Amino acid sequence: MEDNADADFSKADTPKVSKYNSAIAQLYRIDALWIKAHRSAIGGDLLGWNWVLDRIWCELAANVKDDKVKIFNDFVVEISDIKGKKDILYHVLLRKEIFLRKIQNDQGKGDAYADSIEEYMG
Repeated sequence: MEDNADADFSKADTPKVSKYNSAIAQLYRIDALWIKAHRSAIGGDLLGWNWVLDRIWCELAANVKDDKVKIFNDFVVEISDIKGKKDILYHVLLRKEIFLRKIQNDQGKGDAYADSIEEYMG
């Protein structure tokens, strides 16, 4: 039996890695949210569309840099300043959605892939 005084505790500060990777579950959640965002936009439910975009942001925000957080917060302020002007709100929400889709692609969680087709064929 090993004496604890001689035990190697050098690995005690090693970060813990989850045995469960929730990446696939997150992709399913994000996809379901995009479907809801699409339906809200088409149905003219601008408030609902905005809420869904905020939920998508929550899924992506953990992996963004501060400059993206500032841009998102600028959307929040811009949207809160729009009073009853649906045409303006619609176009701000379009920009917000495109911004979120670009973040998703940058994180490799969207439709942009880092690997080229040549890598798969060669």
